[in-house]
Amino acid sequence: MRPRSTASAVLPLIVAVVLPLSACSGFGSGSQSSEPSTAGSQAPSFDSGEAASVESGEAGSASAAERTVDPGWDAPAQEADGTFLSMHENDDSLEYRAVDSGGQVLWTAQRPRACSAYLVTTTDDGPIAVLMDQGSATGDSLTPTASGQKQWGPVETPGAMLGNGLVFAGAPKDFIGIAGPRTALDPATGDVAAVETENESDDASPRVVALFGEHLIRSQDGDIVGEDLDGHRLWTRAAEDFGLSASDAREVPWEPIGETHALLGDAGSEERTLIDLDSGASVDSNISGAWFDSSSETLVTAGSDLLGFDSDGTKRWNTPLPENAEVAAVGAGLIVFDSESGSRSSSGSRSTSGSGSSSGHDSDRAETERPVTARSARDGSRAEGGTALLEAIEHLGSPHHISESGAALIGDPQTPLLVTSRS
Repeated sequence: MRPRSTASAVLPLIVAVVLPLSACSGFGSGSQSSEPSTAGSQAPSFDSGEAASVESGEAGSASAAERTVDPGWDAPAQEADGTFLSMHENDDSLEYRAVDSGGQVLWTAQRPRACSAYLVTTTDDGPIAVLMDQGSATGDSLTPTASGQKQWGPVETPGAMLGNGLVFAGAPKDFIGIAGPRTALDPATGDVAAVETENESDDASPRVVALFGEHLIRSQDGDIVGEDLDGHRLWTRAAEDFGLSASDAREVPWEPIGETHALLGDAGSEERTLIDLDSGASVDSNISGAWFDSSSETLVTAGSDLLGFDSDGTKRWNTPLPENAEVAAVGAGLIVFDSESGSRSSSGSRSTSGSGSSSGHDSDRAETERPVTARSARDGSRAEGGTALLEAIEHLGSPHHISESGAALIGDPQTPLLVTSRS
């Protein structure tokens, strides 16, 4: 992982604040924003009685619940370097809560309900949290600004954050149709890394697609182009290589996978592509998902089979997916399947005989006898029980995100609980 600066070591997730111009309303405008304040308190434990009722009388239920905390989040949480961030909704404001892998609330910050969103991204000096905010009114509009504690800002932005990294879009012409010109900010400094102008055509001039860490993706003249933040071109590929036009590439979601890869395609599609952001090479295509396990430095993809790759794109192993199974999360050396599909797999999982799997582990033969809960990200072999995380999965269900430390988000993604990594 990237090293942390002195400032971020004291206050994990340095905060930047972004005020969009076009997506704001006056609701909640009386709420006062606040700088992050150190909390230092432990998030409350999840009700152990509730967990025990799921597996009544079984040993381990209480211990699994005791390791699970409820930070009171009311939105999906994001994570970087073992710090998790989401928000709690109050009647007239939002309270952002950063929680570490042990369940300690590190800091909180108040924001108005209007114009609020958030993004956790990385820099060479560590992770940074970008929080949407609402500024003072200028006439009938709001001034878009981004500012960061002990880091950078304020910086004006044209409008709402799009989600393809630290990329913002202005209001569309006449306030209808596709969003207007885009601006990408360098997450380390808040400087403008790329900007579009109103009169640029869709294809002739460079258009901003996404910005992940130090990787800027543009489209131009039918090509997809990868650059670093110094403007050096890293690679160029024809958009049609991805089954897209250059203009379509701007509208299709790009999802960061680790710090050097991105997944191109709509969530739920089985025709997505995993791209190396350093070279532009396609690591795998026609897949439904991709993940990066930092503990084993393995890229994992799910298509017709489950595949593991080295960071340079070299295939390391492959194995069939259990019947009807879906990957729930990858991290801490594990590939975890969702609980429901795992239980279904016990009645009809695929045999590995003749599958071409390079792992060849005898434990795979047991798949037709009992469900596969998890596999090893390192070699694709079946993961046996005994770890605290697998114990929690057994009693509380499959997680939807696992950090390098083994802390995991579990339960409803809209109101997630945190399984801590403390012993």
